[in-house]
Amino acid sequence: MLYHFQIIDPQGGRREVDSLRLPDLDAVWERIAALASARDAEGRQIRVTNEAGGIVVLVGVCTARRLQTLRAA
Repeated sequence: MLYHFQIIDPQGGRREVDSLRLPDLDAVWERIAALASARDAEGRQIRVTNEAGGIVVLVGVCTARRLQTLRAA
C-alpha cells in the first residue's frame, strides 16, 4: 500500500516528507521511528495517510520515540 508521510510543526505547517509503498504497518512504524529520530523533530507531529487520504497514524515525535523504545524492548 502507498503511504504518505508528513511532518507537522507546532504552528500547524505541513511538510511532505515522502511517499512510500510499504508492505505493512510494521514498516510504517519503522519509517516513523526514522523520522522521529531527526534532531529537528522535537515538538512536531508525524502524520501518515493512505492512498485514499485517510489518516493511518498521527503521532507526536516524543510519543513515537517512546513507542519505538517499547517496541525494541
